[in-house]
Amino acid sequence: MKTVIFTGPNEDLRIEEKPIPKLDDGDVLVKVDLCGICMSDIMAQQGDATDFSPPVVLGHEIAGTIVETRNEDYPVGLKVSVDPVMSCGVCYYCLRGMEKFCPKICGIGHDFDGGYAEYVRVPKKLTDNGGLAVVPDDVPVEELVFLEPLACCLGAVSEMVLGDNLVIFGAGPIGLLFLQLAKREGARVIVSEPLVHRQEAARLLGADALIDPSSNNIVEMVLDSTNGIGADSVITATNNPTVIPDAFKVLRRGGYANLFGLFPHNTKVEFDVEQLHFSGHKVMASWADTRNDTAKAQKEIAERWLTLQPILTGLFPLDQPMEALNYVIERKGLKAAFAP
Repeated sequence: MKTVIFTGPNEDLRIEEKPIPKLDDGDVLVKVDLCGICMSDIMAQQGDATDFSPPVVLGHEIAGTIVETRNEDYPVGLKVSVDPVMSCGVCYYCLRGMEKFCPKICGIGHDFDGGYAEYVRVPKKLTDNGGLAVVPDDVPVEELVFLEPLACCLGAVSEMVLGDNLVIFGAGPIGLLFLQLAKREGARVIVSEPLVHRQEAARLLGADALIDPSSNNIVEMVLDSTNGIGADSVITATNNPTVIPDAFKVLRRGGYANLFGLFPHNTKVEFDVEQLHFSGHKVMASWADTRNDTAKAQKEIAERWLTLQPILTGLFPLDQPMEALNYVIERKGLKAAFAP
């Protein structure tokens, strides 16, 4: 089968033929229909993310169909997405439903071969612990491929109070997921985004206000629109750390700040600790998802409430790995995926 291999930081992804994986008891084999390209994959290739174990087949946003099984609970023909996180199951965090903090965490597409391939093996450790999400046959793979990022967004939203006014920094795929979740909760959503085509996507998905930070003072505009109080919450849905100072400046006292986007390795940001103290900001960083988040995302996608397909704007064959990554790096569209 054809695969795309990550061999190390600052090296081009390599196309390589590998045998179709053999299954052990409890495993399933998934034919990959689509595998989303996550910014963390790109940051690994650029040397800005360090939680990968090369050489490895990248890809953890997997949508496909079971074509071989050694697990009676998951027969051939099921349409599935994969929650890539594997944990020990017995540590302090695992026993409290916080698997993503397990000290022995590992994952498909990070430490084990992932979905930038024609087939991916889902091991018993995942199938035994809710790592396969099954959806009805009428759910398009163009929606199913969003399950893992949606689960991460649902986990982030569950940890904060959105309030009446939310500012989202970035209208890429993640920002657009947050936008829809926040609108459902009744929030007024202000989106900060410099690119016109992403501004338009946010407008179509219900943004109440759009701000181009390259030509406007976002702090003044948010304060003006909130009677000088500031937003109840902010989410940084971007890997650009320069947005962080403005994120705190537009946030009201006692508000919630979620630093969601993965910033480059060793990023340093200065902020006024005294101001943070007296503002009472509740600051959090969200990373990955839990099995509970996966179950919520599975339900959301099965019910098809969210608008997902228009966010997927770029499909690439496996023999164009760097073209696919550059599509994302240059922000030519929104979401991109490999279609083996």
